[in-house]
Amino acid sequence: MAKTVLVAGKEMPAGSKFADGMALSGRSISITTPESERKGEEEDGASSETERNMLITEASGISLVEWHRASPISSRTIIFSTEATFGHMDEAVLYFDTEWLASQERPVSCGECTRGCDELILPFQCLALEVLSRFEKKNASGTPGMLVFLFKETPDQVDIFRSPALRSGGSSISSPVVAAAAAAFEIFAENLAVQFGNKSFVNILLARSSIDNEIGASDMELGKWLASYLDAFEATGAKFDAKTSVEWVKAGTRYGAGGLKLFGRKKR
Repeated sequence: MAKTVLVAGKEMPAGSKFADGMALSGRSISITTPESERKGEEEDGASSETERNMLITEASGISLVEWHRASPISSRTIIFSTEATFGHMDEAVLYFDTEWLASQERPVSCGECTRGCDELILPFQCLALEVLSRFEKKNASGTPGMLVFLFKETPDQVDIFRSPALRSGGSSISSPVVAAAAAAFEIFAENLAVQFGNKSFVNILLARSSIDNEIGASDMELGKWLASYLDAFEATGAKFDAKTSVEWVKAGTRYGAGGLKLFGRKKR
């Protein structure tokens, strides 16, 4: 039975290449899209979200699920929508692409700080907890589900201040709001990996990349790599523990080939 993965964070259409890369492994993909961009749309004469999703699924194995980031309830809804479309959810990838988010940043203000909390911090935390809750209910006596925190870095203001040469790297520079959200994502992922790493119903993988990384420079290649890494891990029948889960795996690493290439949090 083909695996189904929920991809959230880098939404359609920006996440299309990543979804395509994972889909090449034979996975069915459920990927988030902003709610506001879907309201009132009609696709190929479809008059309901269910019909639209079926058309997408039949054509490519990739289904869109509307995610209202500021709503904790929506985090639960997109899981149910994924299961309704494909029958099950085996994996979830929470993708924080700092460079992509930095390219959309706005001037720093109180309103932008509020938006950063509501759209860049709270949604990832709520969705991670909802995924864990669902895996605990569905996989308590079976194969563990897989929760992946995928973190793509880009320089922030402090990095540029300390190393001005980074400014010529061609990537967007994170504002304080995006940088703070990135740090929250990183630290929340690590601490959740420690808390749930030994649970039987889930495996937690922390994966890290940047646009300077050969794999991370292409979302298509990043999706292909992640799918192959997960497949190689599953083939061993192994189980991550807290010690393994809390370490970040570099994009491009092959599971089981010469050991893991791990690295920790950026030091200030």
